[in-house]
Amino acid sequence: MSTPLRVLVLVAVVLLYYWLGKAVLFRAVRHLAAVTRIGPARWNTAQRADVFELAAAGASHVVVVAALLAVTGIGPGMLVSGLARPELLGLGVLLGIGELAIGSLICRALIEVKLSGGGRRRGPAVPANSARHVGVSGTGVRAPTPVRTRPREDRGLSLRSWLGRSRGGWIRHHLTALKVLPLWAALGLTGVQVASEELVFRGIALTWLRDAGPFVALSTSIVLFVVMQAFFMSTWQGAMFPLVGGVVMGVVHGLVFWAVPDVAPLVVAHVVFFVFAVI
Repeated sequence: MSTPLRVLVLVAVVLLYYWLGKAVLFRAVRHLAAVTRIGPARWNTAQRADVFELAAAGASHVVVVAALLAVTGIGPGMLVSGLARPELLGLGVLLGIGELAIGSLICRALIEVKLSGGGRRRGPAVPANSARHVGVSGTGVRAPTPVRTRPREDRGLSLRSWLGRSRGGWIRHHLTALKVLPLWAALGLTGVQVASEELVFRGIALTWLRDAGPFVALSTSIVLFVVMQAFFMSTWQGAMFPLVGGVVMGVVHGLVFWAVPDVAPLVVAHVVFFVFAVI
């Protein structure tokens, strides 16, 4: 199979599974959650739907990985590559923490830039201790009362608003799982998800495109991984966080896998990054 055709196959996987396929799957699962009472009685319909969607996404992800391994001819050894090297697994923990720090720093910088730009467009703020009014105009009509503004408080509220939006969309599934499931079960569902993503976008994509060279392979892997992060996020503010994380992780994991083609340490890094990002 030629390189352009291989790239098209990967693009089709992202569009047909990660976007259209999951949309249909989530709709069906939400309907199931609304008409059944599977799960503990304390779960409400929204919590049941979130857990069901996360479980369905994980199960379907495994099917997609198996199908891609069959199509690409990559051996099943890819699934466990790196597990026998504990030193790499330990480095994976440190890698995940470092990626989270870099991603958080970039997100905070982008938010500050956006908030600063918005503040300039609103015009100069009136100090909180200024007069309530400016007297009577020459026509005998009282002049408008200036609006009291508290820049620091407003800035804090805006920042919290951004952070609140980051917990919507598909991230909500993982947050709900951590809230209503035992920790081992929530981490298990999250682990299946992120392990499958590492296998698809690093293990399979980069191995399959290795003969095309690092530029084609890495750019394809990174772009598709980042685009996938935006699916099912309800607002662009909320999507910014996974998009930035996707860029950081896509670049770093891509380069690491290109040099050391072991998936397990990257799965560890991905789990560490994600768990610390949502708790």
